[in-house]
Amino acid sequence: IRLAQAPGLWHCVAMQAPLPTPQLQLLQGQLETILLQSSGMVTEQQLLQRLGLQLTNAPEDPQHALFQRHFVLQHLLYCIQQLWLADEVAWLDIGLAKAELLPYQGQQLSAQDQGRAQYYLNWQNFYRMDAATLAQQLDDFWLQFASRAVATPQFSHQQACELLQLSWPCPLAVLKRQYRSLALKHHPDRGGDAEQFVRIRLAYQQLSAKLR
Repeated sequence: IRLAQAPGLWHCVAMQAPLPTPQLQLLQGQLETILLQSSGMVTEQQLLQRLGLQLTNAPEDPQHALFQRHFVLQHLLYCIQQLWLADEVAWLDIGLAKAELLPYQGQQLSAQDQGRAQYYLNWQNFYRMDAATLAQQLDDFWLQFASRAVATPQFSHQQACELLQLSWPCPLAVLKRQYRSLALKHHPDRGGDAEQFVRIRLAYQQLSAKLR
């Protein structure tokens, strides 16, 4: 992986990476080709599918495993972004679960871009994340994201049960298992609907409060 040497940019290093350096180099080259051949915006899901990105020894928790694939992809995207920026080749606009190749017009990294780049170019952040922390962060993020577009819904007890496809009463363990199943199905990171994800989360919070 070539290192970006421009002032103020972080080096793309493979030290402590979850994949061998040759494999990272191959993936970065393939990703550059995909981006250069694409027209317009490309979603993260499309990039992951086209790269066929898989990790050995992936965690059993599906969301944690998805996060690790997401992290590797973002790491490669930010490596490419700073290399192209240093060479004034193109501007790679990296957004929420998407990326778009744009002409270089003297763009500079914003403070938010720099913060995200710092995070994803540091492999220590890959290893620091655990399933419990990730689940809470994802829930908090998508609740905030969807609340900007959707008024917080109010459910009756029966509506909450129907939304979670449960018969009441039920044990807390069953409620948690059903919530995880539906949340994973509708999670926006897996192509689900953010509004439905929020409804499921709120219904779960409402019912779980009755069992604690």
